[in-house]
Amino acid sequence: MNRILIWACISLPVSLLQAQNITVPDSLLRLPYDSLKVRRLSDLAQDFIYSGNFDKARAYLKAADKMNKTVRSVFCDADLVSRYGLFYLHQHDTPKAIEHYLRAYELFERHHFLRGAFLNLQRVGFAYFNEHEYDQAEKYYKKTHQFYLDHTEKLPKIFLAYIFESFAALEGKRNNHALALTFNEKAVQILKKENDEDAYHSGLYNYALKLAHLKRADEAEGYFQEITQYTKKKKDIYLEMYVQKGLAEVYLVKHQPDEAIRVAMHGITLSKSQSEQKEHQKDFHQFLSRAYEQKNDFEKALKYYQSAVALNDSVRDNDKKKAIAKIEAEFQTKQVREVAMINALNRRQMAETQQRFQIEQAEYLAKLSAAKEQQLASIKAQAEIEKARSITEISTKYASSQKEAQIRQLDRENHNKTRQMQWLAAIMGILLLLLGGMVVLYQKVQKQNLVLGAQRNQLTTQNHTISEQSHKLELMMKELHHRVKNNLQIVSSLLNLQTYNLEDPKAVQAIREGQQRIEAMSLIHQRLYHKEHLTTIDMKEYLGNLIESIMRSYGYSPEHFELRLDIRQRELDVELAMPIGLIVNELVTNSFKYAYHLTNQPSLAVSLKNDTGIVLDVRDNGPGIDLVNWQNRKGTFGKKLIKSLSEQLGGEAQIQNEHGTWYHLHIPETRLKPTG
Repeated sequence: MNRILIWACISLPVSLLQAQNITVPDSLLRLPYDSLKVRRLSDLAQDFIYSGNFDKARAYLKAADKMNKTVRSVFCDADLVSRYGLFYLHQHDTPKAIEHYLRAYELFERHHFLRGAFLNLQRVGFAYFNEHEYDQAEKYYKKTHQFYLDHTEKLPKIFLAYIFESFAALEGKRNNHALALTFNEKAVQILKKENDEDAYHSGLYNYALKLAHLKRADEAEGYFQEITQYTKKKKDIYLEMYVQKGLAEVYLVKHQPDEAIRVAMHGITLSKSQSEQKEHQKDFHQFLSRAYEQKNDFEKALKYYQSAVALNDSVRDNDKKKAIAKIEAEFQTKQVREVAMINALNRRQMAETQQRFQIEQAEYLAKLSAAKEQQLASIKAQAEIEKARSITEISTKYASSQKEAQIRQLDRENHNKTRQMQWLAAIMGILLLLLGGMVVLYQKVQKQNLVLGAQRNQLTTQNHTISEQSHKLELMMKELHHRVKNNLQIVSSLLNLQTYNLEDPKAVQAIREGQQRIEAMSLIHQRLYHKEHLTTIDMKEYLGNLIESIMRSYGYSPEHFELRLDIRQRELDVELAMPIGLIVNELVTNSFKYAYHLTNQPSLAVSLKNDTGIVLDVRDNGPGIDLVNWQNRKGTFGKKLIKSLSEQLGGEAQIQNEHGTWYHLHIPETRLKPTG
């Protein structure tokens, strides 16, 4: 694991940021100088790159580039080029990343920003290392080392540690673990003297990992435990996840499979927040497979081995895409150059070929014409001789064949006439039988037509009656839904009047929550009497209006609140739509009550789809929910209502804390009714 220090600069006016749909932090707006704003926004762009949100990262970088044309900071010019290198590296476009890093190195060196020049030269080596081109990586690591030696007095000592760590990683990939350990040990000694805790513990991790590879498990475990304490203090999830990999390797070396399983499962949980979680989970599944193999539980060992292979195939697909992108870039460059050369060569060759072809064509046509005349004369003479002989032979054969043909024709005519008489007699007999059958069948058809006519008249009368009854029933259902909606609004108004006489805030809040539940039901009846189908609800329109109503009741507006609706199950039967609407009402109300007080950028995501049954997900970005209190049987009316409605629907409900509160409900297909 290499951690490379990165400077960035980006600047942006507020109006341009808003045009890009980027939320400007208040802390940034209070900065006194444009250059400080540039560097802060650069950090935000880097965060989006590492989290995999490339659209926002690109928006920050483009806006910063535009703003920097006004600021005209040469440092920011170079650093923006470096930032784009990081962007392309995470997009798996290594050729573009290397191109930008080399350009950034040249710009930094030209203006004597030695630290930036050093770091970008090292990043070129890391980009090649990431592509498994270890010879090229070593070449640039050596250039970085020489650059450091040339400017030792002006560069921090910690940069030498970065060089040693780079060589250690390289030798580790070449399975020279003893040599890699020597480099890691040198790096750790420097980092410890420089009192840089982050860099020291990152270097210590690499050192401990090499000890594990060399089967020095007890020493490695001690260092990993020390790093674990540091990650918990700093809340460094990324480094803590890598420590779990190291501990898993240590416990497998020490034949402690249960401990290896424990840390691997914890590592899988940590990896879910990382941008390349499949690659990390592949490593942890491999550790689990080896651990269960040590426990002689070969069934689970095979299961985790197969899942590791599947994850590895997915990672390899990404590697293939990266390789294809690299080959395409190289091919396009080469192709443009070769096409230009080929076009010039083709034009010259075409002129020469055309001239030579015209000369050869004239010579060939002259020879062909002479040969043709000679051949025609010979053919005509031979044809006259053959014609005379053939006429004599044909005349003789024709006379004989004519007589034989006449005799055979007479025999055939006699035989055909005899057979025709036999067929005619048989056909006449069949026709008489068919005629008799048709008379009988005609009489039966006449009787059946009379019966069918009577039945058709009776069905016509019944259909007319049913149509009238259906129309009346539809009017009655619409009137019923209209009256139910009006009655619910009356109840809501009465509850609202009741709040005027109450002084207890909790009582007022309870009544308002009851009003919101009534509004949720009223919305359904309002839509039923306005649409043609009286038993199904458009869930996208219904849930959108319901959530916006709750949002406005708590003082939020759509312009200052991130609401994401993903409603793929558009139509639902009213028997499912009503309880689902009440569940969403309770969950969204809870989010607005408890989740956003300390959240600068509140967001809410609601999805409803059909995936082997109805799947409802509601997620906010608040501080989370007290899961112990949720599992308690006692609780608020809202919690009881959610659980009761989930059970009523026959669904399986889950609630978790994952960057906020996440509610998941799955209703099996057996509960669904056909819509439309």
